[in-house]
Amino acid sequence: MSRLTPDALAAFRASDRADPALVVAFLLGLAATAVHPAGLALGGGLAGLFAPSLRRALVLGVWFGVAVLVAWALALVWYGSLVAVATAAPLVYVAVASGLAVPPLAALAVRGLV
Repeated sequence: MSRLTPDALAAFRASDRADPALVVAFLLGLAATAVHPAGLALGGGLAGLFAPSLRRALVLGVWFGVAVLVAWALALVWYGSLVAVATAAPLVYVAVASGLAVPPLAALAVRGLV
């Protein structure tokens, strides 16, 4: 635990209410990512805020990134444009890399600071 962590946040992380808060953080991050790509950092940051350790923050950030990529792929399938987007190779690489890099980095940054 960082010495900057408030006692109330440390107690909240250890309580039973942390898991429902993580679910809400994931859903809020997914909704924010649907509006703007900065939602990747918001969702990762919220996951890191409620994570009990740095290792757990990293894992939660990766899971959030994977959830965003799966939701994006499902939306592309829904609209029938998955093949067209998948053939735009450099753009897909940037999207996958940002989906897998930004949330874990934001989660680690927030958890490391607080």
